[in-house]
Amino acid sequence: MNEFNRKVVKIGTITVSCAIIANFLPVLYFWIAYGEIPTGSQLFSIFGVIFAASAVSWIVQPLSYYGGLGMVGTYIAWISGSAADIRLPAINMAQRVTDTEASTPEGDAIGAMAMASSVFTTVAVISLFALVGSQIIPMLPAVITDSFKYMQAALFAAVFVNMAVKNLKPGMTTLVFGMLGYAGMKAIGLSSAWMTLIIVVGGLVIGILFVNRNAGKKA
Repeated sequence: MNEFNRKVVKIGTITVSCAIIANFLPVLYFWIAYGEIPTGSQLFSIFGVIFAASAVSWIVQPLSYYGGLGMVGTYIAWISGSAADIRLPAINMAQRVTDTEASTPEGDAIGAMAMASSVFTTVAVISLFALVGSQIIPMLPAVITDSFKYMQAALFAAVFVNMAVKNLKPGMTTLVFGMLGYAGMKAIGLSSAWMTLIIVVGGLVIGILFVNRNAGKKA
């Protein structure tokens, strides 16, 4: 398994590095073809906006998703995107159907296959909807289009419940902590980004405490 993980890290590092470089190709094209390039001050200004909006998620998302995505899934998810609303539910359902656990060699293998399959499927579906979706969506009733805003929350809830029922005590403790923490932090005016970070880290701590407690009992 260690040899497999080393290969995953090697291949993942190469593919992610290629994806990072590819992000700059459109900019290079505009620079070479049209001579247009942002100034240094404009680049720093853009980076400042992105940092303020996304800096917390750079910490929260790897902590939140790695346990479910696994090593292979993490590398693929950061390239293909939609980690929370498509990749994680796909892996979770595949592991459930095959009766395998996350963070195990079997679970990681199933997760890798589910992740790869979800990428091919979503590329096909997105390509189709890119062609015809603009014609179909305006025809849908408002009750359906308005429900799209709740899609990610519903997916998170479904994944959480599916995992929490496997071990109710830490699951329910994390749920109560999240609800109380959200109410308390909202009352003091904390931003949603910091709420998410604190609740995610709190959930990790709760999980670690329960694991150590159970290990102590078995010992």
